[in-house]
Parts: sequence; structure tokens; C-alpha cells
Amino acid sequence: MGINLKQTAAEIAELVGGELQGEAGLMISEIKGLLEAGPKDISYLDMAHAKYLAAAAETKAGCVLLPAANLQITCPAKARIYVPDTQYAVTLVLDLLASQKPKPPVGIHPRAQVHPEAHLGNDVSVGPFTVIERGASIGDGATIDAQCYIGENARIGSASRLYPHVTVREDCILGDRCILHAGVVIGADGYGFYTDRKTGRHRKIQQLGNVMIQDDVEIGANSTLDRGKLPSDSTKIGAGTKIDNLVQIGHNCKIGRGCLIVAQVGIAGSTTVGDFVVLGGQVGIAGHLRIGDRVQIGAQSGIMTDATPGQILFGTPARPHREAFKLQALYAKLPEMRATVRELRRELGPSSRDLSQKPEA
Repeated sequence: MGINLKQTAAEIAELVGGELQGEAGLMISEIKGLLEAGPKDISYLDMAHAKYLAAAAETKAGCVLLPAANLQITCPAKARIYVPDTQYAVTLVLDLLASQKPKPPVGIHPRAQVHPEAHLGNDVSVGPFTVIERGASIGDGATIDAQCYIGENARIGSASRLYPHVTVREDCILGDRCILHAGVVIGADGYGFYTDRKTGRHRKIQQLGNVMIQDDVEIGANSTLDRGKLPSDSTKIGAGTKIDNLVQIGHNCKIGRGCLIVAQVGIAGSTTVGDFVVLGGQVGIAGHLRIGDRVQIGAQSGIMTDATPGQILFGTPARPHREAFKLQALYAKLPEMRATVRELRRELGPSSRDLSQKPEA
């Protein structure tokens, strides 16, 4: 990558607020996995995955971040930094690395097209072949990478980052410090059609609302958020929500604050999702539902009814997770149970059969 930490073990310990044991002056260059790291690298042990304990005992890393709650862990690293939360400590180290990456130059690239009636704040960067339409507003310190499209009267908040090929269509609003990864589309038409019962033809229903995204939202690559239906309608995303790649959010949806929405989730139109909801990968939610605050839904679940606050759901159709796991265990035993029932019927004779049903072959 061409960027190095260039920090001593002592400096990293100070950065992450950890307790250092071993060589304080050890110079650290890169961060790598336990098995890949060498004498000039820093690594870490995530106790959420106990399978890495053996790797920690065999690592060749010069420095390792270790959980303070497990001081007895075997680790041969010359420098060991004990922290309350290794994942948080790794985040701080990666932030330090990221701060060294070159930033796009401030200014408008000669091959960008910015309408004279668009407004750009201070220290804005606009990449080549980007188009910014009339009335659009770009906040201070925002970065709009190559080949993006910002529609008429759209608003991009301060310090937001749009990676290449992002589309923010007309009238849509993006808050401060938002990150939109490559290929995101904000404000495409919602999936609305009227079907003529006589002819079977589908007539498009115009989608005239917008999308409103609050501060500190991150949206993964190739995700799509459809605009509201009526001119007064908005599809809304609450502050701090993080959306993974390939997510589809339908028109008029309302997503709360601090939600985690994992890859390939699909949320049909006019559904409301509360605050701090977690949706696992490939969850599908039907339209016009209400998902309460702090609901957690397991991967590949299908949601067809409202979910009350705090529920943990799994399966299709989704059920409380303990019940769903019990049912999954029973499904695996069905062939055995069926064979047992057939054997019991043979032993008991014809009187055991329900005469109203056709006998089994």
C-alpha cells in the first residue's frame, strides 16, 4: 500500500491506551494477521474467535495487541500491549494508517462539469467527469470522486465522501460526514406500477419525492435507496446508520438511527425500521411493516409481520430465535420420525390408521 506506521511500540501503546510489556523502542512498520506478521509488524488477538489462541502462541509478530482480561495468554512477541478491547485498539491503529493515505486535491478537476448555479463550499474536491447540476449544494470539505452525478437541488453535507460512480439524484439530501461507496444510487424511482386488470399492462406511477440521509451514515457499494412517491414523501435514513453492499431500500421507507444493515438486505416500500436495529445478510422485509427499536434479525430471514421492540428473530417466516432454532433441529429429525411412525403403525395394525385418509403406499 505504500504507507507505514513508523511508530514505536511505546507510541502505539500510548495511542491505544494500553499497558506495554517488552521492548518499548521496537519500531513498527505494518499491521498484519497473527500468522502473516513478521518481526517489524504489529498484530492482534480477537478473543471473540478463540481459534486464534494457537496462532498467538506461534506468531512471529514483533508486537501484539492482547486482551487485558487474559494476561496468561502465551505470546512470544517482543512487545505486548494489553488493552481492554483489542478490536477498538485495532480501529485506532487503522485510523492512524488511514490518515497517511494521500487525499484528493482540493478544487474542481478540469474535466468535471459544474453548473454555474451550483454552490460549492470551502475545500471541496471534485474529480474528473463528475457532473454537478443546477442548484446543487456541496458542503465544506466534501470529496466527490470521479464520474459521480449530483442532480438538481441535491445537497451534500460537509466532510462527506462520495467514491466513484455515485449518483445522488435531484432534490435528495445527504448529511455531514457521510460515506457513499462506489456505485451507490440515491433517489432512483421507487418500484411503483398500476396494473390494468383488463389488459394486464403495467403503468408507471411517477415517483416525485426524495431521499433524506442524516449525518454519519455510511452506504456500501452498489446499494440503492429509492425516492419517495408523492412530492411530500421522503425515504429517510437516521443518523449513524451503516448500510452494507448490495442493499435495496424501497420508496417511503423510514430507517432509524444507529442501525446495522448487512449485505443483500431488501426492504420493501413504506416499511419503518426503528433505532439500533440489526438486519443480518439477505434479510427480506415485506412492505408497510413496523420493525421496533433494537430488533435483531438473523441472516436470510423473511419478515412478513410487524416486529415488537427488542425481539430477536430468525427464519422464514421469521419466529423468535429460540423457537426457530428448535424447529430447525426438529426438521433434521423428520425423516427418522416418519420412519418410526410408519413402523409403529405396522406393529399396531390397521386400527391405527385414520380411515378417512388414504393409506400410505
